[in-house]
Amino acid sequence: MTLSDTQVARLIEIARAYYFDNATQAEIARMFDMSRSMVSRDLALARELGIVEISIRDPRQRTPGLRDHLLSLFPHLKDTVIAPTFTDSPDAVRATLGRFAANYLTASIQPDQRLTLGCGRTLRAMIDTLPFRQVADIEIVQAMGNIGHEAHNIDYNEIARRAAEAFGGRAYYVSAPAILGPRAGAAHQFTETNPTLSHALKRARTADVFVVGLGSLESDQLYAQAGLIDMGELDAIRGKAVGDICGRFFDFDGQAVVTPFEARVVGIELADMQAAAVAIGIAGGADKIEPLVGALRGQYINVLVTDERTAHHIIDTVERSNHHVS
Repeated sequence: MTLSDTQVARLIEIARAYYFDNATQAEIARMFDMSRSMVSRDLALARELGIVEISIRDPRQRTPGLRDHLLSLFPHLKDTVIAPTFTDSPDAVRATLGRFAANYLTASIQPDQRLTLGCGRTLRAMIDTLPFRQVADIEIVQAMGNIGHEAHNIDYNEIARRAAEAFGGRAYYVSAPAILGPRAGAAHQFTETNPTLSHALKRARTADVFVVGLGSLESDQLYAQAGLIDMGELDAIRGKAVGDICGRFFDFDGQAVVTPFEARVVGIELADMQAAAVAIGIAGGADKIEPLVGALRGQYINVLVTDERTAHHIIDTVERSNHHVS
């Protein structure tokens, strides 16, 4: 790419404002009378052209060994991203994982692919840090229906919309409750009467790339909090399930757990994740260890994004479990 001296000077000034003066992209947009998306593209271009070079040194050098250990425990894994841990604050862990997942997804997504996005606070953290990168002919599909703003103020439509905006793609929404009410009948009957909804779900289930968070039965009770299921239905799977992906529950050994509301879930299925070329799972924290082990054993995810402490605990948990079985 050949740029004029004026264009190069603009990239330098924008980079200086962002990296040296700590100005936000919105502030830079006002300074240079340009859109925020143009600022983001110019910053990316400055890095691509070598005007900006970023180097991060981690003196601990612990993650390569962790990565190799996880890959040996779970040979089906295609990749593992392990973020450094500086605190065990759940919000801080989610923010860090979101940033690492955003970088990984941005670097790996390809033109003409279909991307299905799950839900949850960690996915929202990823979307919040997703840089603008135009990807030709990309589709973004919502993985399941909505859960309602009562649950941590997460709008699942918004997750898909913002990802489509970042990649310059088309968004497909699953405009329905994540779990239908007990009297609403089965999800497949409901979706079959709505061609737009049925079309979106078919696209969601056959994506090239899935990105999902993992729920924990120990601490995540979003479906009950939102009134989509009652506590009795949740209690029915306690002691069996350890976690879920988009309302589909599984046990510690990775076996699917049939719930009282299984037929009412409007969204992707665990088998879709197993069949996917790329299924990225993002989770960290003490309450996500057993769900991650279950998801890895069930091969519902083949790319893992987690933090150092969680990675250590996964390894310890699996090795203790294997030793106990043997």
